[in-house]
Amino acid sequence: RFNWNSPILLSHHNSEIIYFGGNRLFKSFDRGDSWPVVSPDLTTADPAKLAGNVPFCTITSMAESALDPNLLLVGTDDGLVQRSQDGGLSWTNLTGRFPGAPAEWWVSRVELSRHSRDVAYASFTGYREDDPRPMLFASENRGENWVSIAGNLPRESINVVREDPRNPQVLWVGTDGGVYVTFDRGSLWHPLRQGLPTVAVHDLAVHPRDRELVIATHGRGIWVLEVAPLQELSD
Repeated sequence: RFNWNSPILLSHHNSEIIYFGGNRLFKSFDRGDSWPVVSPDLTTADPAKLAGNVPFCTITSMAESALDPNLLLVGTDDGLVQRSQDGGLSWTNLTGRFPGAPAEWWVSRVELSRHSRDVAYASFTGYREDDPRPMLFASENRGENWVSIAGNLPRESINVVREDPRNPQVLWVGTDGGVYVTFDRGSLWHPLRQGLPTVAVHDLAVHPRDRELVIATHGRGIWVLEVAPLQELSD
């Protein structure tokens, strides 16, 4: 089974390796010429959901650690977050460890830190269930325990979270209303509204060399913001 927007991911460590998500994780070792399956079904495979189309028990987000090629994180449209620490050979279901998050809400993004092997982030969206609460979580121990870092974020569904590649205290979030940034890992969030319209933001990328935030919106094109000054703010 495959999501409408099936995730694809190029390895940080080997340009021959590409990950692709269905209901299982595919891992190509030859740039896509072949696609071995390296996981069991990582979803609930709930027959009631399979009878419909949203959710459809599929992978929606994947992350590979930039520090450890064996550390993988996967999120699904039926609320599961799964972790592998051996490159996909075995998996641990982390579901139920996110305080306040409904058990079956769509996992919109999983993110592994570039600064620490132990730090991870995950966001959920209740958009399809008329639940606009911001659901954003961080872990300091590879997903064993999670805490909410939604802080003062408004009631807007979260679509993406990114850790800044230069400053681990800086996080970027894209919601159904725009972009927000924190300089203290979620204690206080600030909107980035100068020139950016009120629009759903579905993806973010922080360019590590050019130090630009690239913002992908739903219907208003691509926006770019120079973020070097924001990356260097002190307490």
